[in-house]
Amino acid sequence: MSSITATPVSESRTTGLLEDKLAAKTFFLASVSFFSIPFVYHAFKIGADFAWDGVAEYSTFETQNPRIALYLIAWHMMLGASMNFLAPLQVYLGLTNPGSKLHLYLGRVVLAIALFGATVGSLYFSMYKDVNWGLQGHAVFHVYQAGSMYGIVMLYVLYKCVQTLFQKSYVAHKEWAIRLFILAIGSWINRVTTGWIVVFFISSALVGVNEPINPEVFTYINPWTFYIVPLLVYEVYVRLKRSGATQNLPRYAPGLTALCGVMILGVGTCGYLAQMYMK
Repeated sequence: MSSITATPVSESRTTGLLEDKLAAKTFFLASVSFFSIPFVYHAFKIGADFAWDGVAEYSTFETQNPRIALYLIAWHMMLGASMNFLAPLQVYLGLTNPGSKLHLYLGRVVLAIALFGATVGSLYFSMYKDVNWGLQGHAVFHVYQAGSMYGIVMLYVLYKCVQTLFQKSYVAHKEWAIRLFILAIGSWINRVTTGWIVVFFISSALVGVNEPINPEVFTYINPWTFYIVPLLVYEVYVRLKRSGATQNLPRYAPGLTALCGVMILGVGTCGYLAQMYMK
């Protein structure tokens, strides 16, 4: 009598992808590149237009600011867009082939762009006339705005990236490189969070609630939270990983986290594009 052997049931392809850490990270990085295309194109084109002939159809260049400040923000827009475009690729190379020459040379390019972009951006915001910080009708130069601090934080993270690399502390370098990636796409994340605010108010209007929260609240919160919150989230993850707490997470945690991240970026980008269209 022949024995009957049970055929093992293979796990579904979907479950396998959810448990594949590299696939999850690649999926997330690809979504960053895809969803940020409109912002990268828009920012680079407008910045290049003003840098070329001193004229651009954009509200920033119509403000009463020193001419040099407007050229600074134009270059900041071009450099920020370039950094946003290159950062996902650099992180992907760091995950898959960290010893390659392409990763080495592209890393130098990203570091240089980040250095100059943060410098000109901080200088611009330090010169920006912000009437919200002075008496009504009197504009003042406020150095410690969110924009300036964003640039200062990036300069510090840049320093740590280079320092850990020279020290050959590759684990620490990877952590600082991820922080730099978060800051590198920060200007676009600012638009993503703005897009979520747009979605919130549109949804509220659809259910018959007009302005459930004063919109001005977000104009003070968002310029800080768009980069501080992602950095804090990553910091919590790093601390948990060092303590070994992440080892107890389900196997599908990487894929589920990537899916949640892509959903957040996708909805925010749609809101951002809707705001642009409404303008």
